[in-house]
Amino acid sequence: MSFMKQSSARHRAETQSHVVRNTTVATIAAGAAVAGMTMPAQASSDIVELGSTSSYSADTSLGAYNASYTTPAPDAMASGSGMSTQSNHAAGGLVGDAYAGIGGAYVWGGTGYKAWDCSGFVQSVYAQNGISIPRTTWAQFEAATPTSTPQPGDLVSQNGGSHVGIYVGNGQMISALNESQGTQLHAVNAMQVDGFYTFR
Repeated sequence: MSFMKQSSARHRAETQSHVVRNTTVATIAAGAAVAGMTMPAQASSDIVELGSTSSYSADTSLGAYNASYTTPAPDAMASGSGMSTQSNHAAGGLVGDAYAGIGGAYVWGGTGYKAWDCSGFVQSVYAQNGISIPRTTWAQFEAATPTSTPQPGDLVSQNGGSHVGIYVGNGQMISALNESQGTQLHAVNAMQVDGFYTFR
C-alpha cells in the first residue's frame, strides 16, 4: 500500500525573471550575498520565475510524496533584520544554529546536517542546543505547547501542519522548503500560518 502525502502552498507573489547560477532562490530574491559563495565560470544558468509554482515528487520508504510550492516574490522574502547571517550566527543558541543551516539541502526524510527535510532541520537545530524533540512535524507540534506570543527559537506551523520552521524574530523564519530551494530565511507570512509552538 502506498502512502500519498500532498501539500501545496499559496504565497503572495509577483512574476519576475532572474538568471540563477548555482545558488538558491532565497539568495537571489533577497538580494543578499552569502559569505564564501562563488560562482564558477562554467556554472550553468537557468531562468527562475519568482512567483511561479514548481512541483516535485519523490519516492520514499513511506511511498510517494508530491508537493507544489509557489516561490515567494521578493517583497515576501526576508531581507533580514539588518543583521548579517554571520552576526546572527554569532548570537548562538537556537537562532544562531538556525542561521547556520541556511543553504542546506532539502532531502525528504533527511536528518543529516544540511541534508534534511523541514522537521529534520528543526530537530537538528534543537539537538545542537541539547534539546531532544520528536522527528516529524506532527509529533513536534504535539510535544510542544501552542503559543500566541512566539519568541525567537519557537516553531512555526504552516501549510496545514505539514511544514515547520524556526521563528527568528521580526516576522522572519528559517525552514527547509523543498528540493529546489533548500533551507532559507523567509517571511513567516510567505505561507499560511497555522500556529506557533514553543518548548520553553
